[in-house]
Amino acid sequence: MSKRKTTLLGLAYSVDGFNATVPVGTLVRYYPVKDVPDFEETATRSKAWELGSGHVVVLVNGRAGGVSVEHLEVLES
Repeated sequence: MSKRKTTLLGLAYSVDGFNATVPVGTLVRYYPVKDVPDFEETATRSKAWELGSGHVVVLVNGRAGGVSVEHLEVLES
């Protein structure tokens, strides 16, 4: 059984930085409520974009609309 390594994403990610390091289809953990340990494993389904507010969001499988990259953890095999 292989262990998965996780990388926490956060505020430092720009749209270009996210898109350069997290390609579409990347497996992630999505935390609907930040800093609460409940999560769902899913995958990105778009490139990230910036909202008018400056927040960086991306589409993930199983959710409508963009979710903040601050609520994601990348799963690496």
